[in-house]
Amino acid sequence: MSTIIMMFILPLGIAVYFWDRRNYAQNLDIFREYIRQTSSADLTESEKIDRIDEMFYQNGYTRIERSLHSLTVEKKHFNIGILFISVGALTYFGLLLYLLYYRFVLKPRQICIDLDSQETMRTRGC
Repeated sequence: MSTIIMMFILPLGIAVYFWDRRNYAQNLDIFREYIRQTSSADLTESEKIDRIDEMFYQNGYTRIERSLHSLTVEKKHFNIGILFISVGALTYFGLLLYLLYYRFVLKPRQICIDLDSQETMRTRGC
């Protein structure tokens, strides 16, 4: 039974992993476009940050820091592809290992928004 699981879940996990990476990049582009549109709108700085903060909140992000012109949010990304790969490679121990990895080792991805800089959204080096 475990061989059958490994035969189907491992390749499925690899495909889902690469699909998820591409999907995450597309979502970041959507966020960038929304921030660009909001920052060029005829609103006060406080209203702009409020709208951007609300958009990230609705997408499951947690606010870390907020000021009048900047915002920092974070979110742990649960990758079902890596879960499938670990289950496919290590059978049932892979599930436990991935859950331990997600809970204790995986760091949340941070996104920094600064309306005053040229690059309004950064994902690394916040």
